[in-house]
Amino acid sequence: MALPSAFAAPILLETGTTTLRLDVNDGKVAATYFGPKVRNEEDLTVPADSATLFYPSHWDAQTGPHGIAITQPDGQLALDPVYESHAITDAEGGKLLRLNLKDRRYPVTLAVCVLAHADSNVFERWVEVTNGGDKPIVLNKAASATLHFKADKYFLTSFPGTWGREASTREQEIVQGGSALLRSGSTPKGAADGSPAFILSLDKPAEETTGEVVLGALAWSGNWAFQFDNNATSNEVDASFGYDPGYSAYTLDAGKTFTTPRLLLTRSNHGTGEASRNLHHWARSGGIRCGDQTRDILLNSWEGAYFKFDESVLHGMMDGCKQMGVELFVLDDGWFGNAHPRDNDKAGLGDWQVNATKLPHGIEGLVNAAKERGLKFGIWVEPEMVNPQSDLYEKHPDWVVAMKDHPRREGRNQLVLDLARPEVREFIHGVMDKLLTENPGIVYIKWDCNHTIVDPGSGALAPDRQQNLQVDYIKGYYEVLDKLTKAHPQVVFQACGSGGGRADYGAMKYHHEFWTSDNTDPYDRVFIQWSHSYLFPAIAMAAHVTESPNHYSQRVTPLKFRFDVAMSGRLGLELSPKKLTPQELDYANKAVAEYKRIRPVVQSGDLYRLKNPYKGDLAALQYVREESGAKHSVFFAYLKEHRLISGYGPVALQGLDPAKRYKVVEINRDGEKIKYAKDPNASIVAEDGKTLGGDFLMTRGLAINWSWRALQSVAVEITEVP
Repeated sequence: MALPSAFAAPILLETGTTTLRLDVNDGKVAATYFGPKVRNEEDLTVPADSATLFYPSHWDAQTGPHGIAITQPDGQLALDPVYESHAITDAEGGKLLRLNLKDRRYPVTLAVCVLAHADSNVFERWVEVTNGGDKPIVLNKAASATLHFKADKYFLTSFPGTWGREASTREQEIVQGGSALLRSGSTPKGAADGSPAFILSLDKPAEETTGEVVLGALAWSGNWAFQFDNNATSNEVDASFGYDPGYSAYTLDAGKTFTTPRLLLTRSNHGTGEASRNLHHWARSGGIRCGDQTRDILLNSWEGAYFKFDESVLHGMMDGCKQMGVELFVLDDGWFGNAHPRDNDKAGLGDWQVNATKLPHGIEGLVNAAKERGLKFGIWVEPEMVNPQSDLYEKHPDWVVAMKDHPRREGRNQLVLDLARPEVREFIHGVMDKLLTENPGIVYIKWDCNHTIVDPGSGALAPDRQQNLQVDYIKGYYEVLDKLTKAHPQVVFQACGSGGGRADYGAMKYHHEFWTSDNTDPYDRVFIQWSHSYLFPAIAMAAHVTESPNHYSQRVTPLKFRFDVAMSGRLGLELSPKKLTPQELDYANKAVAEYKRIRPVVQSGDLYRLKNPYKGDLAALQYVREESGAKHSVFFAYLKEHRLISGYGPVALQGLDPAKRYKVVEINRDGEKIKYAKDPNASIVAEDGKTLGGDFLMTRGLAINWSWRALQSVAVEITEVP
């Protein structure tokens, strides 16, 4: 079939399941198709008048979301980009489209980039803006991508959050004539106000296994904004995604290029479950550092010791690690500062010398003590921050982010160092490189960030460049991490931002995992980890077993419940082992051993969300991994509440082979005396010990005999048999 006469030859980019088609019409590039892959290209032709611009400028679309708006040197808010050329090449494990656009009048060019990953069905989109003139221009907006949708109805899922309640899940309908703005203003931990991600479900609310959905996540650690507008006349949605221009009208100097953050996109005709698995596959294949390498089980000292420790306390914690089978001991905050000792959160940040009073044998002594017990060693740092009570601040008060002639507002008694300054970046790289070079036994870094930019001023930037700070800070942060991780590739880095404030794919390019939340209450973690699972694989999600009552919520929970929740992510512990009873230590040892056995399935398997905790008292999820041609699966279920008049039917599994047989075994059983149970070690899974068909398990499922109490959990291993 011939193309409509108004169009030139089409531009096609495909993954295993999705096709993106672009057409050039009178110099403008139109997005004519983004949907399921079709067999015959000619079926994708569309009438010219139904096409929408692939990356419209403010000049192109003065109402509704657009991609880019520039103030030119002559003061005009004008950009009229037209097609110049394009190329599709092999790059970064996929096919890269570079679509080159040039303004009709001004010396400004755009490279609109799309990287398609065939295996994971993920597209990466970004834009490179080049100022080819001899005077600065101002980017009032430079989105990473725009999208256009046509459907009867639109349902938007977002992930708003705050400290202790990161990444909640909220769904809203974008009605005809309505709009939605998702936004965070929390540089340098942009996920603190909510994950920079969305799910748009077309025609009906999002479901796990059915329906057409588009899932997107912005790889950026600073301020961000997503805008969705539903046209009142056409009932069609236009959307734009990128860093937040409301905080960052960026001045781009002559001859310079500005590169936007990357937007990750995947679509599915089989619901949110498949979309998540697409993104998880991309992440494990390169979106996070070393996504194919098993993560160690660690014990972090924070909730077990806080600032009050010395060598003997830490050695005792290491003894507990050895007793429980833990692999890595991580020393958290409080190990540094001499003139201003870090005995609380009021002093010491910036002075990265070992506190001689607490640790007379230094980091080397702790590394050796860990090694003697068969443990690896890791340590906490917060190098982007400084306490006013510190040698560093006394020497360089001008190094902090601050507005001229304004008071400096602290958060957690600290200020943010200005990473727009080259000397600050050099300082942070220097102290971290020295720490890791002089202590090669450090194999794990917890990189924290506990304050945001509230006084956006930089002495490194000219008065007319102050709005560049929000972007330049994050670019400086990435620059430091890029140098460090290349120089110390053997070191595992965790991204922490007062909990999950840095759970984003910009940070995860340089980190192996993120700290999911400071809130370690397992009841709350069921929700937090569930929401994060839409975006991140379990291998990236740090989940710790802590004391009961929980230090934050004071909630009392069974040790099994705490372990079962943490075992659905990267298992760790954060407690004082000496406070555990002998029975609890024995249970912890057995649970850690169980996790080591199932770890490959959890950390590298495909996730299936079965029962949503936001929609009922029961939460359930399942991981499936193919090992040597056979499927191996682990199932977790959590009963948050048990009401007197309630019933819970069997939970149908997913991801198995209906023609194969599977052995069902409940693992990680109680080990605790529970007054409601006659035998706390008895199985509560009706199918425990049976060999059943995949078809049965995926239709009828597992029947769980819950007791009449809240906060119960179960873990089940499902192994394919010949």
